[in-house]
Amino acid sequence: MASLENFRRMIKAKSKSQPQPEAPKASLAERIKETCADAQAYIESKVDALKAAPEGQSLPRDWLMMNTRALNGGHCHCRVALSLLEKEN
Repeated sequence: MASLENFRRMIKAKSKSQPQPEAPKASLAERIKETCADAQAYIESKVDALKAAPEGQSLPRDWLMMNTRALNGGHCHCRVALSLLEKEN
């Protein structure tokens, strides 16, 4: 009788320890788009900080954006964001 009870416990333990199916992962294209959007938002936050500084108040925001991009890697959002992050560290 004890072995039957142990068998039932093992069955219950096995059924409880089954891994839950993973949530569906976003496609590569979705992750890339999300990363680009995050990079662009980061760049815009840096430009907003420049605009809020006393030196940047008289400069147009578009000029600050173009200058930030020109000094930090060009048109690629990711490259510019990585360059800005490297300068912070």
